[in-house]
Amino acid sequence: MEFKDVISKRRSIRAYRPRGVGRRKLRRLHRALQIAPSAANRQNYRFVFVTDEQRRQRIASEAGHQAFLGTAPVIMVAVCERRGEFDVAIAVDHMILAATDLGLGTCWIGWFERQAVREILGIPKAKAVPIMVTIGYAAEEPKARPRKPLKELIALDAYPKAGP
Repeated sequence: MEFKDVISKRRSIRAYRPRGVGRRKLRRLHRALQIAPSAANRQNYRFVFVTDEQRRQRIASEAGHQAFLGTAPVIMVAVCERRGEFDVAIAVDHMILAATDLGLGTCWIGWFERQAVREILGIPKAKAVPIMVTIGYAAEEPKARPRKPLKELIALDAYPKAGP
């Protein structure tokens, strides 16, 4: 798939087929995380891929607030040093675009009980847990949502002045 098609096709998927994600595809996602840039190339993060059914169900019921989490065959949990969330977001976006290219669906999860996830996965309290991502084969095909016009998003050379 061409890159422009990948970025246009990406959607937030909240319904998954009951089909696992193979090792080869998971390794490609791991590689996308590995090659992402980070500040001073510190790579101060780790990514936990939860494929175990019981752990995924615990995350869905104890931490998720969203029932669809339990239907995804993989939940990726990003872990980083405090104040490392920006680098994590870059890496996760690389992984999500790679997943789209591989025919997989994903959904960013930012609203969840971080302490519960820490306990379920044994993540130290000193680490931040900023993002989870569900990964699997989509059981839905959401349409593209409307986007603001470019003139409301882009400014050249300076921030636009308020008013008419």
